Amino acid sequence: MFFESFYGRGAGCNPLAIDRELARVAPGVIRYWSVVDLSVRVPEGAIAVVEGSPEWWRARSVARLLVVNDWLRRRYAGRRGQKVLQTWHGTPLKRLALHRPGFDPRRAGAVIKESLRWDVLLAQNPYAARILRKAYAFLGRPLWVEGYPRNDVLRTGDAAAARAELGIAPGERVLLYAPTWRDDRQEIVDFLDPAALAAATGAVVLVRGHSRTLIPGQDAAGARVIDVTGYPDTAPLLLAADALITDYSSVMFDYGVTGRPMYFLVPDMEHYRGELRGFYFDLAAHAPGPLVRTQEELVGALAADPAAHAERYAEWTARFNARDDGRAAERVVARILDSGFVTR
Repeated sequence: MFFESFYGRGAGCNPLAIDRELARVAPGVIRYWSVVDLSVRVPEGAIAVVEGSPEWWRARSVARLLVVNDWLRRRYAGRRGQKVLQTWHGTPLKRLALHRPGFDPRRAGAVIKESLRWDVLLAQNPYAARILRKAYAFLGRPLWVEGYPRNDVLRTGDAAAARAELGIAPGERVLLYAPTWRDDRQEIVDFLDPAALAAATGAVVLVRGHSRTLIPGQDAAGARVIDVTGYPDTAPLLLAADALITDYSSVMFDYGVTGRPMYFLVPDMEHYRGELRGFYFDLAAHAPGPLVRTQEELVGALAADPAAHAERYAEWTARFNARDDGRAAERVVARILDSGFVTR
């Protein structure tokens, strides 16, 4: 099998969770991981292959199954018998692929060409399944709705161990700021002063930029601030956090598994919704936590009782997290083996 996560910049997300379960139940399967360079840490027992190297080309060509969470690249053409499992990387709030604002025939052609390479598409929930099938014109092929393997750890993982790995002392309040990227800028948004937030709340603030801002982004710095943009996987960060601060990122659909509070810092919502991307539903009407426009409002919201949003939170998790029960990777790997994509 051949795994790639976010173009080889890390070894995480759904491919990582599938790799770990596969190694448990079918240890004889050879597992290659595509990486941008050998500084990327791959799972135990896996073989790292640097993108573009002869070893990389060979591994991708001989693998029975490719497991990816984003587009394939570098002139991919599947050979006979080879399959591609596209896990994608989040339930969408923002419009994507064929649904993005403005019709661009080149973009539409690229989307359809890409989706034709996929044999199976994984969705976190029925809502995402409907959106992804239409947005990528993924017609007449299997779509598995099994929850997200990457979220299993949010049910079964050890939050104390995740905090210890980050150097956070027991008993500390931990806030995770994880905004999405913007189509009109390369770097992480600057709507939040993490050091000031840490000082105002007494919390440790983790800052997680999007994978698309990893290279041009600058490190967040300050007392009680930890930049975790380069951390290999997002799931342990969600596990470690007492609360999530985001905007339009798909982490909102993952964090619901924890049952912990969410806050939405959205000073540019009209611009993002109206011009950059657009939404599939009204976030203000359904968000499982308060929407705030300024850091001052955020500090006030963090001091308030999150129980005020309990009803919306329950509706949110019923809609988006019904299959995130800690066994998604188990189900996905069972389907991989039952389908004969790989043998034990």
